[in-house]
Amino acid sequence: MDKNQFEDWINASHKFYEIFEQRYDAYPLAIKWVQQWQSFGKFIIETKEIIKVESLVHNFDCNAFRSLGDPFERDNDKWNNFATKLTERFKAFVANNIKSGESKDVGKAVSLYLLTWNFQRFKEYFKHREQFDLEHYFRELGNFLEMEKNDLKCFQAKSLISDVIEDVEIKKVFNEINDKLRELGKGQNEPVGTAKLLHIFAPNYFPLIDNSEAQAIGLTDRRETLTISHYLNWMNALRRWLQNYTDAISKLEKQHNSTIIRLVDEGLYMMSTVKQQRRVSELGINCGG
Repeated sequence: MDKNQFEDWINASHKFYEIFEQRYDAYPLAIKWVQQWQSFGKFIIETKEIIKVESLVHNFDCNAFRSLGDPFERDNDKWNNFATKLTERFKAFVANNIKSGESKDVGKAVSLYLLTWNFQRFKEYFKHREQFDLEHYFRELGNFLEMEKNDLKCFQAKSLISDVIEDVEIKKVFNEINDKLRELGKGQNEPVGTAKLLHIFAPNYFPLIDNSEAQAIGLTDRRETLTISHYLNWMNALRRWLQNYTDAISKLEKQHNSTIIRLVDEGLYMMSTVKQQRRVSELGINCGG
């Protein structure tokens, strides 16, 4: 793409994302809360933000994460019973933990973001262990992130486009986060959740990625799961690509009050992850009798 096409793609993707996805998006809250925590060791959940949280919870739909390729989820009775219980647990956790006021628990700061952006994994945790404890998960994750704070802060001000990709340091922190998420989850690697956490702590440096996006851009094939090697390849490839558009990036970031990494992810997400057919019903076209 030339510069104008790149700008048009970013702008169109962002607008499409705003219309169909923004009301489900806990990302801006997590960015704000984590930045406060990194700077002051605490963050403040404002009363007006609770209204946003309540809207996110109200709009949460477990069916958006249903996989009909899974025999368990294909069974309507099993799925409906499971989805009802899972939604209740999700809503109870948010109601009990995301409250207005000051908090030092960074596990809570990232909880709503991970629960909505990485819910496919939490769905699997509950399948694996019916009494999976969200309180324990995010409390332990918060304690771990507290211990990792200095390592994570080293990346906070870095830019993917202009700073060196520090392979050794990135591998270290990536593997440590992955190991913790694997321990807290179901004993499997957690590269997508790891990338999401890295990004939220250094949004100008660590790109987001999920399996659908990785396959779409040719980073992995259908039989592969993401690894640290794939992630470093993605960082280098995205860096090279974005350096073609440095003149446009500053303008786009100011225009949308967002990092270019996030804006690119919105575009890739809309093109490779979201099932657009699901969004047709939201247009309001009524063809009923």
